[in-house]
Amino acid sequence: MIRINLLPGPRAKAIKQQMDVRAELAGGLGLVALTIVVCMFYSGVLDHEIESMQLDKQGKEKQLVVLQEQVKQVEDFEKRKKLLEEKNRIIEQLEKSRAGPVRVLDHVSQSLDPLKLWLVRLNVRGNDVELEGRAMSNDDVVEFVNNLRRTNFFTNILLAESRAGTEQKFNLYQFKLNFSLKG
Repeated sequence: MIRINLLPGPRAKAIKQQMDVRAELAGGLGLVALTIVVCMFYSGVLDHEIESMQLDKQGKEKQLVVLQEQVKQVEDFEKRKKLLEEKNRIIEQLEKSRAGPVRVLDHVSQSLDPLKLWLVRLNVRGNDVELEGRAMSNDDVVEFVNNLRRTNFFTNILLAESRAGTEQKFNLYQFKLNFSLKG
């Protein structure tokens, strides 16, 4: 009897195994190629983002330089403004202090007018005034103090000292006054 073997033989199994290895190899290579393509695409996207961020950074650095220059200009302006304000304050203070002694001397000289006395020293410190002088009589000193009181420019007028003395065969009265300026 004849027997027919319908089962595949060893040769068919080898061909089938060979086809399976080829298919797996092709699938693996395709997967590797697909992975490389995806990585290259993603790398391109990242490169584009990096380039965009670098351009943005350069723009912001330029803007920072402009803003730093403006800040420097503002600081210089504030320094000049402060310096000018200080100069103005000093000028105003000098104007006030210049007018003070001139006005004191004016009022004192008006108080001296008909009297026979002269001043030896006049010292102004802030609102306080010290005055030294000589007179021919004690009555002239009293009249001088009364004249100073009538000016309404001085307060706290105090005759600190009045003494008689002789100078070059003349009888003189030396006096010291202390008073304050009205505020």
